[in-house]
Amino acid sequence: MRARDGSLRRFGRGFGGRPGAAGLSSRAHGPKPSRPGRCRRRIRDAHDVQVIVQPGDLSKPEGVAELIAALDAHKVRPSILVNNAGFGLNERFDEHGSEWLGAMLQLNILALTALTQAYAQRMKAHGGGRILLVASLAAHMPAPLMAAYGASKAYVLSLGEALHVELAPRVGATVLSPGYMETGFDEASGFRPNAAIKRTALPPSTVARIGLGALFDGKASVVAGNANKVATLLGRLLPRTFMARQLYKSAGERHREE
Repeated sequence: MRARDGSLRRFGRGFGGRPGAAGLSSRAHGPKPSRPGRCRRRIRDAHDVQVIVQPGDLSKPEGVAELIAALDAHKVRPSILVNNAGFGLNERFDEHGSEWLGAMLQLNILALTALTQAYAQRMKAHGGGRILLVASLAAHMPAPLMAAYGASKAYVLSLGEALHVELAPRVGATVLSPGYMETGFDEASGFRPNAAIKRTALPPSTVARIGLGALFDGKASVVAGNANKVATLLGRLLPRTFMARQLYKSAGERHREE
């Protein structure tokens, strides 16, 4: 099962086909799935698996309970959960609308946590499973002008790395940290990538393959892309205040280019 937000449709589709290739059923979830019938048929015909598309909105507190109840009604017992729903806000922290900030934190943190707990419990009770949590490159360093988003993804990284140890061996947990991808995230978040950032982009299908490969290999965490791995290494080696200032300068320049 993959939980996703509409701003990440291309990334979600990348995951949708991969479990099917391993002979597993696929469940997609989003606020308004893009052409759900076409997506369902594409995965079903390519991999001969059952596909269920369940509309919903995880940015609202009741959305998680509604999703779990709907899947329980279908008697869905996923052996894999890909928790990649999320969106970001790209502006000064003191300029965030409180409604949007609350919705982002609900989706990126609370919904992800509730789904992870609910399906970890179900997996443990029914022989085990695997959970892939999608963080971000922003989880590994300060993210000025995306401060709350970066903090929410740092939570995902910390949670997943701890659960990798805590839930073993019956339930595997892996954290995937993508960098920039052309998924619709820009439009949803207001992020303005410059040419240098765009050159680091990987296809969503490649990032999905990297994440699922790490999940099946039993890794705690994986960063997708060599350029992004170098960035996370610098984030560990350089003083965090220095990194924050440099990233703020870069982000500010992108805003001024608009």
